[in-house]
Formats: sequence, C-alpha cells, structure tokens
Amino acid sequence: MNVALIGSVSSSFTALQALIRAGVDITAVLGLEESQADRVADYRSLRSLAEGAALPFLSFGKVTEPAVGKFLRNRQPDMLWCIGLSQLLPEQLIRIARHGGVGFHPTMLPKGRGRAPVAWTILRGERAAVNLFYLADEPDAGDIIVQREVPVLPDDYSQDLIQRTNEMLHEVILELAPAIKSDTLPRTPQDHSQATYYPKRTPADGLIDWSKSADDVYRLIRAAGRPYPGTFTYLGETKVTIWRARPEEPTQVVSDRYNKDAGTILTVDAAGRPLVKTGDGAIRLTESEPDDAVISAATFLVQGRSFQDRRSSEESPE
Repeated sequence: MNVALIGSVSSSFTALQALIRAGVDITAVLGLEESQADRVADYRSLRSLAEGAALPFLSFGKVTEPAVGKFLRNRQPDMLWCIGLSQLLPEQLIRIARHGGVGFHPTMLPKGRGRAPVAWTILRGERAAVNLFYLADEPDAGDIIVQREVPVLPDDYSQDLIQRTNEMLHEVILELAPAIKSDTLPRTPQDHSQATYYPKRTPADGLIDWSKSADDVYRLIRAAGRPYPGTFTYLGETKVTIWRARPEEPTQVVSDRYNKDAGTILTVDAAGRPLVKTGDGAIRLTESEPDDAVISAATFLVQGRSFQDRRSSEESPE
C-alpha cells in the first residue's frame, strides 16, 4: 500500500521522516509553501526532505487549489496522511485515496478534540498522547489506529511537549510500518459520549492577568511560549513579550516593602530580571522581549513600577 502525506508543521516533518526511514511507499508529498511560514505556528517546510528522498513534491498556499487535487489524482495514493495541516482538508481530497485518510492529534482522544491542543494541555494540566486515526466527517473523531500517551512534565513549555510528542510519533510510525505496508492497520472506534473539545486560541489570549495565581500565570507563559506568539504585558506604553519565567517566593522584607497590587515589580536581580507580584505570590521573568524595557524597570523600583493589565483595551486579536 502506498501513501501520500500533506502537512505544514514539525509533526508533518517527523511523520515524513519516519515513513521514509520505514521504507513505506510514498507516492506524493504536499507541503504548505514557505511564503505562509509567518502565518503558521511551528511551521516546517517539507520540500528539502521530500526532494532529498526523490519523492514527488507539491507546495501550495491553499489546500483547495485545483493543483492539489490534480497532483493527488495523478499519483493515486491508497491512503492520504494529513499530519499537522493548518487548513481543513476537503472531503473530495480524502476520497481520492482508495483507503481514505489518516490524521494526527496530540491529546488522549476522545478528550481534547479541537484547536490548540498543546497549549490547552499545559493550561489545563491534561494528558497528552500520540494518536493516529482515520479521518471522519467530524474533526478528530475517527476510529483510532494507535494511541500512545506522552508524558507531560511539570515545567514543560509548549516547545518541550511538541518535541517529546514528535519523538513518540516517530517511534509509533516505525512500529506501524509493517501494518501500513500490508494494509492491516487496526481501528478502534472512539467513545463519542466521552468527547471534550478545545476552543480556538488567538494571540490576544496571551495577555497576562497579574491578579491570577503564580501557577496560572506560569502555565500561561509555558503554554503560549515558542513556537506560539508568547504571553505579553505592558511596561508603561511598551509592550513586553514574556517567553520564560519561574514561580519564586519573595523574601519577607521585599513582601513588606512592596505591599502593592498584582503586577508590581518587587525587585530586579543582577541580570535585570524582574520579580513580579501575582495574585497569590510572585513570578520571576527570565526571558523577555524587548530586554531593555524590562531591565529599565530597575530604575523605577522606588515608585513600585508595575506591569499593566490592559485587558479592556485588547478588543481584537493581534
């Protein structure tokens, strides 16, 4: 049995690597063109990998372009693997493949169907998994081919969890290779009564509410971090993106001196990294952008300089 693969992110690249390594007959590879990279978090081009393996390759801007369907029909795949595509795959493309399509999702299906699964997994403290499943009318709802849980560690950022999930995806595909080649992939129906759904996230969801607990702020920073747009706040009129942080209890002296509202900068260490008061504690900002805006906060400590929550002015996504 041969397969075609279509995708646009690091999991797409990982899946193609594994299929090539396993010796699966790959009849076509389709990847989102490089000009779209800025619009897709975790974007990864498939061009060099496909062409390096002498595989037929087509780049596209929109999956609905006529050239996409023509390319697939000319190569007559038995199965279409849609891994990490940032656009909805039309049913007419899936039907081109004799045995339908295979999708990928990184939650414990049927839990966590929907959008931004890695970010929501960290935000809600949920379980992660590698799932390969048959594509169905409803997204993430098809019969499961394989489900393998992926550990989620307490201090994982999205980038960490994506990398660990990709490593597991690679292993799973290698294990499935004989069944792929012989057309004997298993299928187990999902229990739809147990399904839960994650909503879409936008860059504006990264605005930090300092009145939240230190744990909540830390989760948001980890969930919205690279390869996603990051969390953000304001120092005066300067927007500051927060990439990394850690919860940290202030000393009693600092707590007494700065009995201030959430968002107040309590102190700044020798590296210019501020300790910021939250609703129930404090959090140290260890990587921010622009750096000079954060470091300059030290100048204003005597005034109890505060980061601002300008939530009321964030009326639309960035």
